[in-house]
Amino acid sequence: MIWKRLLLLLVLFSVKISSQTLDLANSTFVKLKNDQKSFEQFVFYGYCNCTDQFFYTETYLDNYIRSFNRLEPFPRFFQKSDIKVLLDNYQNSKKKDFKAVQEKYYNGYVIITKCLKIYDLENKDLRKIYNDIISDKGMQNEWSSDYMKDYLKSYFVKVETE
Repeated sequence: MIWKRLLLLLVLFSVKISSQTLDLANSTFVKLKNDQKSFEQFVFYGYCNCTDQFFYTETYLDNYIRSFNRLEPFPRFFQKSDIKVLLDNYQNSKKKDFKAVQEKYYNGYVIITKCLKIYDLENKDLRKIYNDIISDKGMQNEWSSDYMKDYLKSYFVKVETE
């Protein structure tokens, strides 16, 4: 009899905890969806990834690490490799925009201009990609509840050190 009650309490407790985590993830998703700074950061990562492909630099990685270390929420919620896959796919869909520049002559200014053009904040395709990544349930399941609470409360993620 006591085991049945303990089991029932355990089930009820786990249901309550999972519903609280779900509410926290939903609130975080809504805030991320309307968070212009995180979207701008995503677009900037795209620009860096674009220039990296042509200039053989690592500005994407450098900027991801820098914003991660500044405790900004977007890089704390999403792994650099997950973001990069989406940006690479988008970049591959725009290869024709760069083909003529690479075949005829190599002009870094033209490449920078083209990267800026396809990674514009008004680009609806980028907004859709951003919305897809933030609404991915698999990625949301990996979000830290502490990070979500910090983001909802004070934007930046707090880090506790021992």
